[in-house]
Formats: sequence, structure tokens, C-alpha cells
Amino acid sequence: MGVAVTLLLVLLAAVVALNPLRAAAVVPADLVVRRDAVIIGVCSVIALVVGVAVVSGPVLDSLSITGSSSRIAAGVALVITSLRDVFAPVPNAEPALPGRRSGFVPLAFPTLFTPAVAALALAAGHERGVLLASVGVLPAVLLAGAVALVLGPGRSPRSLLSSVGLAGVVVGALVTLDGIYAI
Repeated sequence: MGVAVTLLLVLLAAVVALNPLRAAAVVPADLVVRRDAVIIGVCSVIALVVGVAVVSGPVLDSLSITGSSSRIAAGVALVITSLRDVFAPVPNAEPALPGRRSGFVPLAFPTLFTPAVAALALAAGHERGVLLASVGVLPAVLLAGAVALVLGPGRSPRSLLSSVGLAGVVVGALVTLDGIYAI
């Protein structure tokens, strides 16, 4: 698969894995605190994604996991995460760290940096390098932060959250099939 197609697939997978509407549901109500929390959360997730992508090669090679197997795992994790968005209730911000530290919990983890995002960073970093994994996920993280900042809590419609989840199931299936066809 070409670099442009891989980058597009990573970007699509990252958008649905991060689900910006899920992020908007867990941020603080106060705008100033929300802004600080979103900055902390977005920076934390970017650092985690780059870190996972950096260690992806040595970790997956030491475990004898091929690139196609890591793509299959990322696709399955994305499907599971997306099914949660389809069927689970809209998340809330409780329990959360107080004030802007809520950018760490619950925004960065567990809302944005999910197993699907970690698996996607591992697979993309191993297959195409740290730069592609970072460039593919960065716009999705920034989009999730912007949506969370603008919408705020209580303004994530259940139907839209489920729609992004359904799109995630489709994209996860495509990532899984991409891994299967690469074997």
C-alpha cells in the first residue's frame, strides 16, 4: 500500500478511535479550566503516541509480531472501541482529577488514549515509521481537542457519538482486512 493511502487510513482510524464527541463529554464546564485541560490532554496524547511509535519497532520485533499482525490487532481494537461508542452511554467526567489536571484523567486517559490508539500507533510506527504515525494521528488529536474545547460537556449528541462509532467499526474492519491481505 502506498504512503498516501496508509496515511489516509491512519488518519481516518485515528479520528474514529479518538472520537472527538467522546472527548467533549468529559471536559470541565468552566471555559478557562477546559482550555487548560484540553491543552494538557492533547499534549499528553501526542507525547504518548510519539513514544509508542518510537518503541514500536523494537517492541514488536522482540515479540516476533509482523506488520500485518499488528494491523490486524489495531483493526480489532478499533472495532471494539467503536462498538463501545455505539452501544455504551455517553461518558461523563466523573471521576476526574480537579481543575486543569482533568486533562490527564479523564481526558488523556482513558478517553483519548485508548487501546485502539495505542495499537494504531504501534502498527503505523512499525510499518511506516515514527513520522507517518505521528503525522497521521496528530490532526485527529488536534481535532478531538478542538471539538472538546468548543462543545464542552453535555453537548455531545448520542446519535452523533454512535455515528462516529459506526464509522469506526467500518474503518476498523478495513484496517483488519488490510492486515489480513498483507499476509
